[in-house]
Amino acid sequence: VRPLSATRQYADIEQDAIAAGREQKVEYVLASNYQIADGKIRVTSQLINVQNGAVEEVFTVEENVANRFAAQDAVTANLGQSILKRLNQEPNDLAIKRYTTNDEAYRLYLQGTALADKRNRTDFDKAIEYFEQAVKLDPNYALAYAGLANAQTAMALEGGGDSREQYPKAKAAIEKALAIDDNLAEAHSYSGEIKFVFEWDFAGAEREHKRAVELNPNSSAAHRMYALLLSQPLGRFDEAIAEIKIAIDLEPASVLNRKIYGQTLYYARRYDEAVIELKRTIEMNADFSNTYNFLIFLYRAKGDDAEAFEWFVQKQTQIGDQPDEIQSWKTIYAKSGWRGVSERQLEQAKEDEKNGKPNYVQLAFHSIELEQRDAAFAYLEKAFGKRRWAMTMLKVEPRFDALRSDARFDDLVRRVGLK
Repeated sequence: VRPLSATRQYADIEQDAIAAGREQKVEYVLASNYQIADGKIRVTSQLINVQNGAVEEVFTVEENVANRFAAQDAVTANLGQSILKRLNQEPNDLAIKRYTTNDEAYRLYLQGTALADKRNRTDFDKAIEYFEQAVKLDPNYALAYAGLANAQTAMALEGGGDSREQYPKAKAAIEKALAIDDNLAEAHSYSGEIKFVFEWDFAGAEREHKRAVELNPNSSAAHRMYALLLSQPLGRFDEAIAEIKIAIDLEPASVLNRKIYGQTLYYARRYDEAVIELKRTIEMNADFSNTYNFLIFLYRAKGDDAEAFEWFVQKQTQIGDQPDEIQSWKTIYAKSGWRGVSERQLEQAKEDEKNGKPNYVQLAFHSIELEQRDAAFAYLEKAFGKRRWAMTMLKVEPRFDALRSDARFDDLVRRVGLK
């Protein structure tokens, strides 16, 4: 059974059920419609065989709607048992666990989750707002506190937020979630993420991720986040790839899963495979700007500067550069190649630093490109001092390869806790 996050995209009334089933790689699709009248809801569901397109069974369930959650549970249970019987499976009495009885809090949680998965600053801001509203309506909503912690952490990772500002907020939210329900898999996953990103407690992070997978082995998010830990800081690529493949099997339509699979292959130096996966990610969702970055890095690592620049132009276009700005980049590349692009990027990064928005790891990368080794180490020391999460990439990021023979780099790896 695919999770809500995987099936939400098929809610359009015109959706072809068989096409959705093929995309999700399932044998059957349950396509439903409902009617509400006189305080009752009637759900009519067709069990469709994806391979031959046949409607193998029609189920009808009718329930009172005075209590929305009770109605949901009853419909789910009745349909579920009927489907199990139709497929010659043993019925079960597994109870659905509700984390809130507040309809509006539940709706806000779903909205926050959907926005957090889009991985951009605007949507992170809105997701945080929805999660905060959800826990205000229900102060004991553990799942919403866990979602809030994840959104706060993601803001620091990909939304341009300040780690020092996001960390205490994420930490407080996850502690609240675990205090309410210590057996919530999502809370342990996001606790592991906080230990990895902010605290550099990699052993503690692994314990949390293992606990999450143990609590809910069918959670795509739990496997995905464990894969991130195994890949990015730890460099245990075979294990990381196994975990992200499980996440993809559980949630095949997840763009985030595909993107993480691609970046894991990049860190593992499996460049050709990484290119394939990251291009698939962009085909699924062209708005994942960080995916373009990885394709740029990949083609640079493969020695194909022309292809790298093509993806650079696509990225700049996607993030909103105007045509005259794009032309300026093209002129620089035509005149000075990739070195000219790096020089311009370094200038821009230094200007951001002067304006109070330093990105020391990016400054270090641009310095490495321009063979300014001492400057690169100076910027990395500043990043270390600010505990920038990107320092956890030291062990695996190919762009650091030019520094690995230097004793100063080995010392940095040791101080981050990766050696």
